[in-house]
Formats: sequence, structure tokens, C-alpha cells
Amino acid sequence: MFGNQKTKAVCLMLLSALLFSIMQVFVKWSSAWVGTFEQTFFRNLVSLVIAAGMVRRERRDMVQEVKNGGWALWGRSLFGFLGVLLFFYAAGNARQADVAMLNRASPVFVTLFAAIFLKERITVVKIASTALCLLGAYIAMQPSFDSNPLPLLAALGAAVVAGIAYTMLSYCKNFTAPSVIIFHFSLLSTVCSAVLMLPSFVVPPLPVCFMLLMIGVFAAGGQFLLTYAYRHAPASEVSIYQYAGVVFTAGLSYFAFGEALSGSSILGGVVILGAIFWVFESQRKSGGA
Repeated sequence: MFGNQKTKAVCLMLLSALLFSIMQVFVKWSSAWVGTFEQTFFRNLVSLVIAAGMVRRERRDMVQEVKNGGWALWGRSLFGFLGVLLFFYAAGNARQADVAMLNRASPVFVTLFAAIFLKERITVVKIASTALCLLGAYIAMQPSFDSNPLPLLAALGAAVVAGIAYTMLSYCKNFTAPSVIIFHFSLLSTVCSAVLMLPSFVVPPLPVCFMLLMIGVFAAGGQFLLTYAYRHAPASEVSIYQYAGVVFTAGLSYFAFGEALSGSSILGGVVILGAIFWVFESQRKSGGA
């Protein structure tokens, strides 16, 4: 029977994908007023405050927890921060379909790096379902890749470093508490982005302040859910559920930006959902192996 822990991981990843998709809407809205570093600062500040409260409530020994996490914890934080910067820059300077398509390659890199460094098994179902999800994403978003090349490279780079960061996150789960992992990542990201944003900092109008707050709130929710999802299941088994974000993004783009839901968008969404269901059923029938 498909274990309760892995069922929980699937639900957490789906909710995480939804929250990150909502965050992307606010990133796009606010990019006309504030820069990438300022968006990144607010994104991580909210997570830092929440994680600090959790660490204090759980009475964690930060020095020992960080020592236990070692290089993997630092790598998760550094690569995670770099991935956020690259993604925010790409999202604010290229077509959303192009950025989303390239960013959806991150589960491919998670599966690859998890197999290399964590010795997780790559099955035919994982390969085939990931390929189907990529195909569905392409059909749904119809990327033209005619945006400026630099933001497109940034979006692809974000997928690569996210794959590295999530692999290290999966490794850290054996040594470090989720609240400490999130606190470490948020603290490093908040400090770095604060330094980087100072030269171009602008005081945003009140509506934009609300957008920045929402970036932080939804990013924090997505980050917490994602971290706990990787704690309950192997990286290569849960990363594919991030593709649900394509479906969520298409629906949110329709309501937020008036982007039409074309036949290709619907078809692509059906392909992705079918692949996700296939993976879920395959893992359930094999007991999550």
C-alpha cells in the first residue's frame, strides 16, 4: 500500500506548486516598480521571520544543527538563493511562457542529481512520466523562445541550480530539522539580497508594498511545504509533482493577466495531469518503491 508518508509528500508538493504559482503572479505585477534584488529580499524576509519563530518554539540548537547539515546545508542555501535570483530576473524580463517552460526542467535535474549523488534509482516510469510532463508543458505554454536570450539563459540556469539545491535538501533531511533548513536558507538569502538591493533600492507605493508582502507570504508557504515534502519521500519520487505548477500557472494567468486558455493549454494540462496520476498510481501499487 502506498505509505501515508509518501501520500502526504505528494499533497505537500501539489500545494507547494500552487503557492509558488501564485507568487509568480505577484512577481510579474511588481517587477514594473521594483528590481529583482528587492523582490528577493521581501520573498525571504517573511520566511525568515516564520522560520525563526519555529526554531525558537522547537528549541533547536542552531550551532549543532548547522554543523550536522555541513556542506549540504550551505549548498542548499547558496544554490537556492542563486536559483531565486535567476528566476525572478527571468520572470521580470521575458515572456512568462518561456520562463515557465525552462524553469519546469528543474525536476529533470533533481532526478539526475539524486541518482548521481543520492544513489536513487531511475526507473522507466520516472523517465517516461518526466518526458510526458515536459511535452505537456510545451504544448500548454507554447513557448516561442523569442525573448531576450539572457533572461532565457537565466531561467534555464535557475532550473539547474534548483535541481542541485533540492538534491542537497533531500540529503539534509537526515541530519537537520526542516525549520533549521528554512531558517538557514532564509537568513542567508535575506542578508545577501539586502546587500545587493541597496544601490537600486526604491521606496515602493503602498499597493506595491502589498505585492511584495504577498510574494513573501506565498513563497514562504511554498517553501515550507516543499521542504517537508522532501522530508517524507525521496527527491526523485516527489519532484515530478512540481509540474502541476504548469496547470496552476495557466489558470492563474487567465484570471490575472487575461491570457487565453487555448486548446493547446488544455491539452497540455491534461497530458501533465495524466503523467502525474500515472506516477502516483505506479508508486502506490509498488509501495512507493
